Amino acid sequence: MKRMQSVKKALAIVAVCCGGLLFAQPAVSEPGVTDDTILMGSLMAVSGPPSLMGKAATSALKVWQKDVNANGGINGRKLKLITADDGYVPARTRQMAKKLIENDKVFALVGTSGSSHLLAAMSVIDKHKVPAINTMAVNSAHFNPPRDSVFVAGATYCQEIEIAMTYAAKNLGKQDAKFVLIYQDDEFGKDMKCGYDNGIKNNGLADVGQFKFKRGQKDFSAEILKAKATGANVLISGGIVAEHAIFLKEARKIGWDMTLIGMHGAHLSAVQALSGEADNGYYTADYVPPLSATDIPGVKKFMELSKKYLTEKEIKGLNRYALSSYAAALMMEHAMRECGKELTRACVIQNLENMDGFDVGGVMSPITYGKGNRFSVSGIMVIQSNGLGKDFKRISDPIVLAE
Repeated sequence: MKRMQSVKKALAIVAVCCGGLLFAQPAVSEPGVTDDTILMGSLMAVSGPPSLMGKAATSALKVWQKDVNANGGINGRKLKLITADDGYVPARTRQMAKKLIENDKVFALVGTSGSSHLLAAMSVIDKHKVPAINTMAVNSAHFNPPRDSVFVAGATYCQEIEIAMTYAAKNLGKQDAKFVLIYQDDEFGKDMKCGYDNGIKNNGLADVGQFKFKRGQKDFSAEILKAKATGANVLISGGIVAEHAIFLKEARKIGWDMTLIGMHGAHLSAVQALSGEADNGYYTADYVPPLSATDIPGVKKFMELSKKYLTEKEIKGLNRYALSSYAAALMMEHAMRECGKELTRACVIQNLENMDGFDVGGVMSPITYGKGNRFSVSGIMVIQSNGLGKDFKRISDPIVLAE
């Protein structure tokens, strides 16, 4: 009898202890977060022709990661970064988003590829409520309606083009010029057309033609001939990267003397190189300054860190996408630091929402969101290409559209 009581007592003690152990188990940690690391992900095109964007952005994230880790990490946790190559194909962007989020278990995204590419991945990001920041390819569909965990900073193509056209009318003597638009037949192109239509309407400008082209098109001789036939002397270029240079070369070939104005994809040395002698000092609108603008503290710091952490080849590959990516990284870093050791996706989302005038060193305008607001609009600079010197010059201070 005594033995039986002893066994029961022992079993009761074991049950209490095991129960105590069960209740003492720590809560399941957030995906991508351990005691000493944070796993971050980025969706980039690092292969094929668009890789000049993805490689520059990836290099910027490398600079950020190395600098953060060299200074003790984020609240004691070191950063690890996985870059998934989407080849600039929207369907593949979705696949890579699923891989990063569901297989690799990244905590957050600090790179989201192109405009339609982010839209293709949005449902996956939404499903898992993964904090994501887009500063590379801003489209109004990214934040209207607002998504809980996706934050956008910069300017839409619509805003860029309207401001560039307004500047041209008021400061470049183009008020009485004839304007024509050649644009891509997709979501990106719709945003370009939005800016063009607003620029025409709000400045009382003359629209003499609008022509569409298909994504991936290489021959634009017909479109340029049609555009010239309208009598236009200002071309709003609705291309992404290479198209700007092709338009310039085709115009030169047929003797069309016009002024080309493009969005931030024209703010690249690759466009200057492709244009060659056809570079007519074209204009572009952008929400980040040229890399040469080291009078801006954030640009100066980034370039100094790049010399410290990047190879010579990587430095040569830097462009405006590096600066916008660096700004996104600084935003994400701040939001994560504010969480302290209790790092969760929900906390980061809340801290991003609470941003009010967050300073990224002038790389972009100060960042501000708010409840229900997932878009921080930046001031837009008008920049001119110097084909001979192979550089770019800011010709305006940041301009913000009036409410």
